[in-house]
Amino acid sequence: MSSIRPHITTPQCEHMVELTQAHDLRGTLNARLASGEVAEAKDALTVHLLHGLAYTVGSALGSKPPTRDQCLAAFQIPNKVGLTAGARAWSKHAHRSAGSTDEVLDAGTKGKKAAASSGWWGTPSGPVTAINERALALFWRVVDSASWRNLHWLPHGVLVYEARAPEGYGMRWAQDLSGLLDEDDRTRVRHDCADEVKKRPWQFRGFVEPMMENGHEVGWRH
Repeated sequence: MSSIRPHITTPQCEHMVELTQAHDLRGTLNARLASGEVAEAKDALTVHLLHGLAYTVGSALGSKPPTRDQCLAAFQIPNKVGLTAGARAWSKHAHRSAGSTDEVLDAGTKGKKAAASSGWWGTPSGPVTAINERALALFWRVVDSASWRNLHWLPHGVLVYEARAPEGYGMRWAQDLSGLLDEDDRTRVRHDCADEVKKRPWQFRGFVEPMMENGHEVGWRH
């Protein structure tokens, strides 16, 4: 998920907007890539764009996103009863989508009416193993179709990675970097903390839905 690309595509997602200069910056960088000018990027913004990340007001420049393997490992951590972190999060978000997809992850569900009622996330049901398997299918659905990826900071030094499908549905992971931020710039990790950053695990934070103006009022139901 975090591999640097030879050509950078423009992030696209419903209701998500980049800074106005992002398009021109990415175009210039692609021209440099095509001519072989970019050998080793060092400045924070260039590294951010090379990772294919969206450039927004809150982007965490200078930080690197987790790899696909790191995201998967965090998603698959089980609790005491065997439900994975991803499956638990799914149970909290399944009701927030309705009638927005033509694909239903439950192979036993048939008919257009059932598909419409299941929504983008589908509905978790059945034994733990079945719910885990279907949650994993959602993971790959988001990861494989992700057209918008970004890094941003939450308070107290928590770095968040977000991946969204074109429709706006997606997932988030977090890395606790508290105590490692630069005192003069709380949006950057200190240069001498690179090894410590690698030791801090990424944790699955949950599912996200398309941005809504009145999200809290309607319970984020789509």
